[in-house]
Amino acid sequence: SERRAVHALALGGVTFEPEDRRVYPLGSSAVHLIGRSDTGGQGVAGAELAFDQEIRAAGAASEDFPLSIDLRVQGVVENELAIAAEEHKAKGAVAVVADVQTGEILAMASWPTYDANRRNAAPEEATLNRVVSAHYEMGSVFKSFTVAAGIDTGRADMNTLFDASQALQIGKRRIKDFHATNKVLTLEEVYLHSSNIGTSRLAVEMGGDVMRDYFQRLGLLDAAPIELKESARPSRVRRWDDSTLASLSFGYGIMVTPAQAVAAYGALTNGGYYVPLTLRKGGLPAGAERRRVVSEETSLAMLDLMRRNVVRGSGGRADAPGLRVGGKTGS
Repeated sequence: SERRAVHALALGGVTFEPEDRRVYPLGSSAVHLIGRSDTGGQGVAGAELAFDQEIRAAGAASEDFPLSIDLRVQGVVENELAIAAEEHKAKGAVAVVADVQTGEILAMASWPTYDANRRNAAPEEATLNRVVSAHYEMGSVFKSFTVAAGIDTGRADMNTLFDASQALQIGKRRIKDFHATNKVLTLEEVYLHSSNIGTSRLAVEMGGDVMRDYFQRLGLLDAAPIELKESARPSRVRRWDDSTLASLSFGYGIMVTPAQAVAAYGALTNGGYYVPLTLRKGGLPAGAERRRVVSEETSLAMLDLMRRNVVRGSGGRADAPGLRVGGKTGS
């Protein structure tokens, strides 16, 4: 209608030419993972960049290029993430849903967000994909990795005792429990009470070589191997002394991306294999392989322990009727 109105003015030398450009009909939905292209259609970020040639080839053949994302799951995740972020007045927030067997990302959301059709109007903090590009000290969710290493190496089982009756002294540093029990705890109780003292004792007992080996296997020392070029390397751990091991055991002294944490948890819960995350529908990206991280027995033990943590540990608020929810709280 606008073109017809201009034509009706009969202005000499005014013509119209068709031009290809990206249109994002879902606005802000999945905007961070889809990414963007330049005015010439060249992908410059997100899936647009990661799969640029394949998208072009599919377009030339009048075919779709499907991602692993399930838009139903994506929509729910984005809504719930926005509600939680606004309720808690968060500066930023992330949520990821992944298939632990195939590595497929079913939903990936970063908050705050923006409209893909109006990217130039978006504030800088809204354009960052925090799932793969932002680093965080993850806190007590790392206790799962420490406990899994202890079980997998045979250094501990559910009944192994750890003295948490008083603060742990390492040099001039005193490590305390936020939810202090002031007693000797089994490994199960260390996990359910989220004891910093207990996991620190376990990490120090295992030593730097063992901890570094398991952190490496779990992908916590390298950028998450996902197709997105924005996937960032974690902060480097420079020393693996007792004080550092204690910090690492409960998620401090190292900053990783949420994508790294998601992939590492996948390895603990899928039977013990590290499976690279992927946005490619159908699973593992070309050339990627599953690799054994922990034994199947260790994975089953961790699944059971995470479930117990929801039933009678620190994760009770996550329980949901009809679902066997399990996990680890952190702060």
